[in-house]
Amino acid sequence: MRTADHRRRSLIASVVIAVALGACAKAPPTLTPVGAAAYHATQVVKALDVLRDAAIDAEAQTPKLISTDNTRKVINFHEAAVKAIQASPGGWKPTVLAALDQLQHDILPAEWNRILPYVSLVKSLIEVSTP
Repeated sequence: MRTADHRRRSLIASVVIAVALGACAKAPPTLTPVGAAAYHATQVVKALDVLRDAAIDAEAQTPKLISTDNTRKVINFHEAAVKAIQASPGGWKPTVLAALDQLQHDILPAEWNRILPYVSLVKSLIEVSTP
């Protein structure tokens, strides 16, 4: 019963986060192209933070919903993705998407499915972001 409640709360939280971040997906019209790109990159970084935090929270559950090893992989991915976004403001999208695909191959499918809503959020924000 507790697991079902936790999943329901996680799903509701995912939807709320997706709606909130989705509402922010369009940059304010007064920004320059460089400013709009920075705005979108910031939105993606915030979604990456949510993904990382979800993995950490899933690992902290009893029993663990994601193994410590896989949580470490998500944390390392997060760190590398944020560095890629900072280092290449105009060309980070393919790098981060490729890293997400690699992360999926590195994590067990059952555990990947637990963070999939957060990954979908990141991918959605990447798709609507400017290059």
